[in-house]
Amino acid sequence: MRWKFWRRAKPVDPVLARMEHALRGMDAVTREVFLLHRLDGLGYPEIAERLGISVGEVQEHIARAMSGLVRASSGD
Repeated sequence: MRWKFWRRAKPVDPVLARMEHALRGMDAVTREVFLLHRLDGLGYPEIAERLGISVGEVQEHIARAMSGLVRASSGD
């Protein structure tokens, strides 16, 4: 009878599932930089100062994260 729960569960959007998987698969610094920027609204200089990296490195991590998420959203 436990499996009746699955009948009531809403289906998971496959694109969101792939993007979450991509986010979890990122290295820790890239994921942290992305989340600080997108969720916490911090700017590149604030992120760089908080993590002790250069602004250029923040830009590289954001680009890497965005590239991975775009690939995941398109199913590649």
